[in-house]
Amino acid sequence: MMNKNIILILMCFLGFQNSNAQTYLQGYNVILLSEAATCDLLSQSKRLTIDQAFTKLKQIDPDPLEKSSKDMNGEFWLIDDMLVNIITRKITSENKKVDLYDRQKAYAPEILYRKGTQPDRARTNDYFSEIKSVNNFDVLVDYYKTRSFDKNFLIQDKKGKFKVIGTIYVKKQDATKAHTLINTILNKLSFK
Repeated sequence: MMNKNIILILMCFLGFQNSNAQTYLQGYNVILLSEAATCDLLSQSKRLTIDQAFTKLKQIDPDPLEKSSKDMNGEFWLIDDMLVNIITRKITSENKKVDLYDRQKAYAPEILYRKGTQPDRARTNDYFSEIKSVNNFDVLVDYYKTRSFDKNFLIQDKKGKFKVIGTIYVKKQDATKAHTLINTILNKLSFK
């Protein structure tokens, strides 16, 4: 009887380990993109598990902010050797809609310097930011072209139900390729 219990416990443990390795979504109040929107570019066949995404992230950025796969949120896809991270949440009283213009101003490099000093023109010239309306949503796209591995976008549907935080992780020299991918995702994405 004791051996059967040990075997059962080991089987449960191994089953848990295996199911954990197949995690495709994690994070606080994160929902699947497919619950909020459609985007045929972000298909199941290109989807990565959280562990696979972390391995790819380490290949792109040798020293990422995330120190393990447990630190990663959302869903991940691999498209043309670029790691796409999408974090989808419902807009609620706790998770409010963002004023995109305020966010754009707050992240602008001209703001990110000490009073009494001149802004870093190289940093300012390397920064890209735009707000636009696409399909049935508004989006802020912002990133440093050559100074970072991540290219970011924040989408909010016009009905005020969902927001999507997107990041494309890519080698610094591939910023143009990442920008093209962002635009492709935006043009193919449609909220339900």
